[in-house]
Amino acid sequence: MEKKSFLTVLILILVTVIYIGCKPIEIGEPLDTVDKSNVIKKSGEITKDEIWSGTILVESDVIVSKNGSLTIDKGSKVKFTKNTKLVVDGTLYSEGQENKSITFTSNETDPKPGDWGGIIFNESSLNSKMEFCVIQFHSAILCRSDSLKLNNCIIAEGSLAGIIFEITSPTIEDNIITKNNVGIMCDKSSSPTISHNAITSNLNDGIECKGSSFPTISYNVISNNRRNGIYCYSGATPTISFNNITFNGSWAVSGGGKLSSNFIKGNREQGIDAVDTRESLSSSQYQGVENVESARSSPVAEAGVRKKERW
Repeated sequence: MEKKSFLTVLILILVTVIYIGCKPIEIGEPLDTVDKSNVIKKSGEITKDEIWSGTILVESDVIVSKNGSLTIDKGSKVKFTKNTKLVVDGTLYSEGQENKSITFTSNETDPKPGDWGGIIFNESSLNSKMEFCVIQFHSAILCRSDSLKLNNCIIAEGSLAGIIFEITSPTIEDNIITKNNVGIMCDKSSSPTISHNAITSNLNDGIECKGSSFPTISYNVISNNRRNGIYCYSGATPTISFNNITFNGSWAVSGGGKLSSNFIKGNREQGIDAVDTRESLSSSQYQGVENVESARSSPVAEAGVRKKERW
């Protein structure tokens, strides 16, 4: 009898371990304990100054007009029904705090990448700010505004990309960009400054540069992306310096870019100890770049997200 009890307990423990091990990594709040009766429903155009707080359900597209502003209180959760999006022609203030992040997510019971259309910052958008936010299960954040400030956010599971830049040059810093189709996409002559981010575990490239874009990519950790760390289409000329580019499934950098003082290790399955310090235009871990200077033999200590505590 005691033997049977022991075997029963052992089986239950094994089943529990397997279940927990197979669960996907949850980003943002793991449990939704909000009282459903307190959900506020939103749709349509915002023409004045408006404040959202608590749990918001976006039932159809919300547009912040040129003369309007939307402020979202720290700790709020904004849920989007299928294919809806937030369009910012005016100003969005979404400033959370450590341990009180603002979440933008899908309203689906079983959320998936691309459930909702994402956030669009158009050219007319001025001084929008997102800080300590979690954005997940979207299509992409599309930025066409030079003045967007995006810091200390988690951007995850975007079906097209975590964030796309078009004809713009904002600065994004200290973000975690993970599990998207592409982490960051720079297009249409955009020139953002991408600094101190962790761009990891995206399903294709960590960063894609296309359409004559020329971003400045510095002090990032770009690692464990399924394909390339950075992929450059014809005409794109990024400046790539002081990054740790490691363990990506294909090239560390492919197709272009000016490389300086990067630490390149273990890409293209070269092995965990394979560090590339050559200064040729192609090597076993990068190919077709414009020039390479001061290749490093040790990691850049200052690279990556500077915040030690997350929420």
